[in-house]
Amino acid sequence: MRFFNPETGEIRFSDGLCLHGGMDVRQIDPHLRHAGGPEAVYCLPGLMVEGGSLAAVCMADASGLHAVRLTVASVTGRQQVPGERQRAFLFERFQLSDPCPDTLQNVSVRGAFGRLTLYTDPVTGQAGALVEYR
Repeated sequence: MRFFNPETGEIRFSDGLCLHGGMDVRQIDPHLRHAGGPEAVYCLPGLMVEGGSLAAVCMADASGLHAVRLTVASVTGRQQVPGERQRAFLFERFQLSDPCPDTLQNVSVRGAFGRLTLYTDPVTGQAGALVEYR
């Protein structure tokens, strides 16, 4: 099972949850309620993927899901993982090669679905990914 589809931007977790641009948030969880306002943010706890788990923050508006921010919750069962290993884990999941593992610069890739950005926070060292849908 492929975690990320680079053509559609679909993100698929081991439990069967599949996130994609424009989806209604009730497809993520039928119990989610929109609190009002132009945008809603939904935080999902660690979701299993091959080799670890990722926490997802889903951002939606009236047109549906428009962005997903992913952070590493665990790698091979360990929750305390150095930032370099978090970054390597994310690049592995997205099936990309890190062009700057020494400098930890942001890497942005455009696709038909929108944009994928892999980043490392310069203060905390935490690595993450942001998938933005058109």
